[in-house]
Amino acid sequence: MMKKTLWGLAAALMLTACNDNKMQQTGTDIDSAKVMTELMMSRRSIRAYKDSVISRETLNDILKCGINAPNGKNLQSYEIRVIDSPALIDSMTQAVVKDKPEIAQREGFKNIFVNAPCVVCIAYDTQYDMAQIDCGLLGENIILAAWAKGIGSCCLGSSARWLLDSPSAKPYLDRLAFSKGYQLLYCIALGYPDETPEAKPRRDDMIRFVE
Repeated sequence: MMKKTLWGLAAALMLTACNDNKMQQTGTDIDSAKVMTELMMSRRSIRAYKDSVISRETLNDILKCGINAPNGKNLQSYEIRVIDSPALIDSMTQAVVKDKPEIAQREGFKNIFVNAPCVVCIAYDTQYDMAQIDCGLLGENIILAAWAKGIGSCCLGSSARWLLDSPSAKPYLDRLAFSKGYQLLYCIALGYPDETPEAKPRRDDMIRFVE
């Protein structure tokens, strides 16, 4: 119950910020800083998903938060493609596995996007040297906005690499129709979680204050 309440409050705060491009007063009973901190600290990478479909309306809300992330010179040097078709995900998986059969030997393997029912593919402008930073900021907003709605995620560099390296997957890359000069950088798996992984330890010795 507490987790659902947290998600509800966090979703309200995230979407208020995304819709109005500024954080507004949402009520004296909501400590927005505490809610957002708990949202970030509770997020986990999810690799097991329910079959439940994420509505297009929900996906659009999440992606709107994504594109409102900071980006250099407001160039918005990324392109986003969303795949929520099980048939297309299966076809892309079959193409990659044809060239890399060892991938399918992983325990519980269903598709190349950690078995997620939806995947967001993010490409960057190869002509702009800060574009990959922009893509990272975009992705973090997507992940947090999704988590605020009770939707899990997992950043996938390997899935993008498999698609780029697989000759059989080229027709599917072409189908994504990224603009000239843009290249797939990474993917984000999305879906309703079917696991509750524990937090992994984080190092804090890399944080230093410079006097």
